[in-house]
Amino acid sequence: MDTSASDRGRSVALSLLASERPRNVGWRQAAGLLFGDWGTSRLYVLGLAFFYAQRSSLYLMMAMSGLILAVAWAYSNICRIYPDGGGVYTAAKHRSRILAVIGALLLFADYTVTASLSVADAFRYFGLPESTHLLSIYSPGLWAIITIAVIGVFNLMGPKHTGAFALAAAVGMVVITLLVTFGSLPKVTWHELPHMVGRPHQGLGRFWLDFVSIVLALSGVEAIANLTGVMKRPTTKTANRAIWTVAFEVAIFNILLAVCMVAIHAPDAELSSHKDDMMAFLSLYYLGPWAKLLVGLIGGVLLMSAGNTALTDMISIQYLMARDSELPSVLQSLNRFGVPWIPAVIAAAVPCLVLLVEHDVEKLAALYAIGVVGAVAINVTLCAIHPRLRRLKRKLPMLALGVLLLVIWVTIAYVKRDALIFVSIVMAVGLGARALTKLVTARRGPRPSLLRQAIMEQLTPEVLAGPKIMVGTYGSHALGATALADAKRSNHSLAVCFIRHVNLSYKYDGRQFTIDTDPVALRAFSRFLEMGHKMGVPVVPIYDSGPDAAELMAENAAVWGCDKVLIGTSRRGALYHLIRGHFQQRLEALLPPEIPVEVVSPEDQGSALDAQQNAAPAKRAKTKAP
Repeated sequence: MDTSASDRGRSVALSLLASERPRNVGWRQAAGLLFGDWGTSRLYVLGLAFFYAQRSSLYLMMAMSGLILAVAWAYSNICRIYPDGGGVYTAAKHRSRILAVIGALLLFADYTVTASLSVADAFRYFGLPESTHLLSIYSPGLWAIITIAVIGVFNLMGPKHTGAFALAAAVGMVVITLLVTFGSLPKVTWHELPHMVGRPHQGLGRFWLDFVSIVLALSGVEAIANLTGVMKRPTTKTANRAIWTVAFEVAIFNILLAVCMVAIHAPDAELSSHKDDMMAFLSLYYLGPWAKLLVGLIGGVLLMSAGNTALTDMISIQYLMARDSELPSVLQSLNRFGVPWIPAVIAAAVPCLVLLVEHDVEKLAALYAIGVVGAVAINVTLCAIHPRLRRLKRKLPMLALGVLLLVIWVTIAYVKRDALIFVSIVMAVGLGARALTKLVTARRGPRPSLLRQAIMEQLTPEVLAGPKIMVGTYGSHALGATALADAKRSNHSLAVCFIRHVNLSYKYDGRQFTIDTDPVALRAFSRFLEMGHKMGVPVVPIYDSGPDAAELMAENAAVWGCDKVLIGTSRRGALYHLIRGHFQQRLEALLPPEIPVEVVSPEDQGSALDAQQNAAPAKRAKTKAP
């Protein structure tokens, strides 16, 4: 056999399996996802700023807007440097695995409080009292726990916050922002404003502590960096349009709304009592009850949407770390909807536990910033020393911003002891699980590279170029006997297509699972290779992962030139088909007409398996006969 031809054939096979997925996220979708966090933060940041600084809160909001613009500049550089995923977990892995895990755990802590605070504050906008006993029927905390549990159940059927929905939510936030801003500004008594805006009278130290208390407005900026792997090219242009559109809107309108807030002729105590629903109070004061009702309804829905986004992000973080062998492999277990069900349960349970301990928005906000500021500080600081940043005029401001964020993080940890305890618990649990995972992995030893072994042993260029029949599997080898018998009869090789149905938020579309690291796929391919060896049929292992199994199977069938596709009959219930549709119908619609789909019934599978089992004893008896 020609060695060079063989090597070329194997290289082609490997390159086909490693093909890149399309980049289909435009700047509008990316901006919608970023605005879903940055934009909705004003629903609680405005009230918290007045609660901490009263009439001088305008200066706090101006400082916060400046920090937002600085972080936006930093993340525009991060997206340029990491075009295939620039979130703290992905970016830090290039420097240190342990630092990447710490960054991911900080994000997990941030998303935990995001879900708790956002959903609890949503019910304040819906009109429930500020703070009541948790077991009261009017308690925002109780209803937040119930809502998070319900959202968690729905997320077991797949992420419910796509880019299109995020864009719609962003439009809703812009609508109520424009309504309140332009409805309020004409009624501001501008000549009295300089006398109403208080000056920071307790010194820079107190101003710094108040500023640190509202820095939670940065939450969500990591979303834009995680999107670069699926953004439309050129990635830098797409990311910059999304980042700066959102950053300028948030910075400018936060200041304008703060002006409207401090210009209200009402006692400071009354304004401070609306720390949870200041946007709704502004609309009531300047526009009337109808506006308060509209802002309360839309604002509450947007906050619940932000809580849902946080849950899907928590699921994705756990799954990605488990996939990279940083957390126990049990977190990779997927349900029939392709969702990691154990991470989904954890993602819903942890915010509920937080709400059982604390459900006051002000105290939840105290837990909030320590996670996001830590993650952003790590990412910005690592970017400052990245060689692709090149120029000193970029490196020095980036490093200065990283140091500023680290100082903010240390201040939060020192002043807000509850936040430090909370993030320490998350770190202890996460790093403990990582240590246990590494210990178990070391005892098991390295796994063989099955795909490479299969290619080296049996997949000659003639087999790769020859006719093939594809059989779809999700870990079962029940169709093996039937498919191999069909392939042997027609002189085809058998392409065994294993689709790992992973249904996560698409913002984490980084490096996929591989055939060498997926334990279920390893077992399935091992069994098919064993059966193919016995029957003398070459087996071509094909592995892929993603949210749409039918689309991926159709794509691979066309790429590998299969003459037909065999699938088993579905035993899934009516609910699954109602939500996802019938797999066979979708597959037939996606495949070209010349590639038919044949369904093998359980009876056919059983008959073929019996025939194979009966053939082995007969063959042994024949060899022993005189």
